[in-house]
Amino acid sequence: MKSQELRQAFVDFFVSKGHVHVPSASLIPDAMSTTLFTIAGMEQFVPVFLGERPAPAPRVATVQRCLRVAGAKSDIENVGRTGRHGTFLEMLGNFSFGDYYKREAIAYAWEFSTRVLGLDPAKIHVTVHTGDDEAERIWREEVGLDAARVTRCDEENFWTMGPTGPCGPSTELFYDTGAEHAGGPHDDAPNKGDRFVEFWNVVFQQFNRGTDGRLTELPRKAIDTGAGLERMLALCNGKVSMYDTDLFVDLTAALPPGSSQLPAHEQRVRRNIVADHARAVTFLINDGIFPSNTDRGYVLRFLIRRAVRNGRLLGFPSGFLTALVPAVVASLAAGYPELREHAARISRAVAQEEASFERTLERGIAMLDDLCGRAHANRLAGSDVFALHDTYGFPMELTREIAAERGLTIDEAGFNAAMEGQRERARRDAESKRAVVTLAELPAITSVFTGYEGLECEGEIVALLRDEKSVGRLTTGERGAIVLDRTPFYAERGGQIGDRGVIRDADATFDAQDAQYLGDAIAHYGVVTSGELSIGQRVRASVHDWWRREIRRHHTSAHLLQRALKDVLGEDVAQAGSWVGIDRMRFDFRWTSGSLTPQQRYDVSHRVNEMIRDDSPLVTRELAIAEAKSTGAIWMHGEKYGERVRVVQAGPSVEFCGGTHSHSTGELGLFVILSEFSIGSGIRRIESCVSSAAETFVHRQQELVGELASSLATSPDELGERVGKLQREVKELQNAVGQLRARLASADAQEYVRDAERSGERTFVGAVVPEATPEALRHLSQAIRMRLPSGVIALAGVDNGAVSLVVWASEDHVKLGVHAGNLVKLAAPFVDGKGGGQAAQAQGGGKKASGASDALRAIRAAVLA
Repeated sequence: MKSQELRQAFVDFFVSKGHVHVPSASLIPDAMSTTLFTIAGMEQFVPVFLGERPAPAPRVATVQRCLRVAGAKSDIENVGRTGRHGTFLEMLGNFSFGDYYKREAIAYAWEFSTRVLGLDPAKIHVTVHTGDDEAERIWREEVGLDAARVTRCDEENFWTMGPTGPCGPSTELFYDTGAEHAGGPHDDAPNKGDRFVEFWNVVFQQFNRGTDGRLTELPRKAIDTGAGLERMLALCNGKVSMYDTDLFVDLTAALPPGSSQLPAHEQRVRRNIVADHARAVTFLINDGIFPSNTDRGYVLRFLIRRAVRNGRLLGFPSGFLTALVPAVVASLAAGYPELREHAARISRAVAQEEASFERTLERGIAMLDDLCGRAHANRLAGSDVFALHDTYGFPMELTREIAAERGLTIDEAGFNAAMEGQRERARRDAESKRAVVTLAELPAITSVFTGYEGLECEGEIVALLRDEKSVGRLTTGERGAIVLDRTPFYAERGGQIGDRGVIRDADATFDAQDAQYLGDAIAHYGVVTSGELSIGQRVRASVHDWWRREIRRHHTSAHLLQRALKDVLGEDVAQAGSWVGIDRMRFDFRWTSGSLTPQQRYDVSHRVNEMIRDDSPLVTRELAIAEAKSTGAIWMHGEKYGERVRVVQAGPSVEFCGGTHSHSTGELGLFVILSEFSIGSGIRRIESCVSSAAETFVHRQQELVGELASSLATSPDELGERVGKLQREVKELQNAVGQLRARLASADAQEYVRDAERSGERTFVGAVVPEATPEALRHLSQAIRMRLPSGVIALAGVDNGAVSLVVWASEDHVKLGVHAGNLVKLAAPFVDGKGGGQAAQAQGGGKKASGASDALRAIRAAVLA
């Protein structure tokens, strides 16, 4: 049986039993989840189990993609080494939400396993929870299993998704693969070794575990089945290892032959690791995750780099992982057609990360080899592990794995401390201009935002803050924050900065200079310019119309820019962040093909301005999340959305967005790209402006061009030609200066050679050369070498307080033990600098001109000693 046949057989079987087939959810779990990735089929139904959301149907069947690479459910250490463990897996599941329970769930599991898959009933063993008499009775009396094939377990048969959430007792089905696969004489029952393979787990969801660890009854009992497709596929094909099924055989066959000295078994293990990680990587990128140094992106980066490192051990060529992506897509596309649509984007993302790591891999391995050789007490220092991570991109987990292969451990606590130190420095650098009040300091307050309807409203002051503390009043001249029950001020969120305006009553005025969320409350930060404000007071809040007008125009331009980028570069472009102000907008997007060409940049700008000229009215609708996604609107993968979302349409642009927007695209007037550059691996940033800011920018550019044209005695249209002519003239002058310097150096060289010092077999020429740039030193050194075929030349050029060091040693002097690089290292501290190089030639520099003579004396002493 092939993998797609098994997927379809499972779905068909449960649909015939009255189940509704629900598509797989993303690997990015629901906002309710406590896990980093989707690790089980039941995760998308957690709110259903808790009674917070209606079930899609009383009975549901799914084939859910899962990733287990972090946390308690991680199988990373066993991946490729056993036949049962992988990071990416497909979980077959049937669910009942208050419909059937233990009897039917057990009967369905038995019928599908024995009649559809054709597994030998005599080889199936089961386990039940120690306190579950009902499940054991069903197995023995209704299914007909004898007591010897029913085992009671405690923790092994109580399933939890994590530290909190739905949980309950379970019953598991195991298949006996035979005594030849036993791990020892005691491997004679489930959960004792490798002989019995667990392939089906029915969880009787009964409880919810709270943050305090207590179990409370769920609103209704439910069935949650998890059956690993990979293990099941192996068993129904008479295999013990899932790596012998089409899911993996097709991938390992697509790998290059390699050239490795590893034992055959170890080569097989590492090929399995590469195949498994390629599957995981492909789906992570498909679901909108990209390599980064945090959270899910970090895990993706780790998997790619771990796969690349294993490939290198097998002797695979550069780019092998990228070349494997089409095979992964072909293997899984029957079950997940969207992979074909995203194949190009996946390949580009893998290629960029693979190339990035390959550039540093060899140097990183060399550094790690050196550290392992010098490890104290068979342990790598945390600071060294951090240096590998920070300099060469080695994830800590990868370093730990390589160290373990060499019999070493790592200081994880030290590494974590170094990482936290780096984060703390970053936090301090990015610290806000004002302190942030913690939620604990405020009562439970929710501010109603009225700003979609207008720029003014009346509200009541429900909290006041001064110096980060709650107070009863604010008086003239005092800075602080006001929290209202209702406000038209948009608080900073989604990249859009907070509104500014005025809050006042008959006797007091507050200049609101920013608006920020504190939980569900909106805090207005600013200063009381007159009067006194106190809790309970009724006030009128007004947003500056010019402020909101320019922000909503720039925010709308972000939507149009994303649409234009997709139109010009392709649908694979994905937003990675944004910032919206009153005079410019930043838009970050994932694009792995490098900087935009001038033509692409023009096409993007032109497309945005086309949409502006169309003057399309903006249409905003609030929809249920499922309906909103069905509109084809753009939404950010990994972003957490509520039950209902705002969908904003601006001409051909349709997006999820809670910000404020213009009334029509024509309002924006003109769109101008100010800059486009990289801000990280595979992430580009465009800075742009619209409206009055764009008008001002264009005016200034015109003034600048006019001034330049006037100063160069030409017209704006001929400015390019005039600058080109000047550049050619400058180059000609530079060549002439270079030739003059060479002639002067030749004249000086003869004098320096005449003053050469000799000691035994060694000859030394040294000089401090005033007003000498590195280029002038190079000319002088070459001229001296032409007249001094044997010897050591050391020159220190001083120019505007900076020192340049150049040392050259002839071949015969190198054989005598002279090393130019070491001589520069010896001299550099005298000029507060550094440098180095090869035995025959080296250079350096410093910033202490007064030390140049001492530096030359140190070199002279070392050469002539």
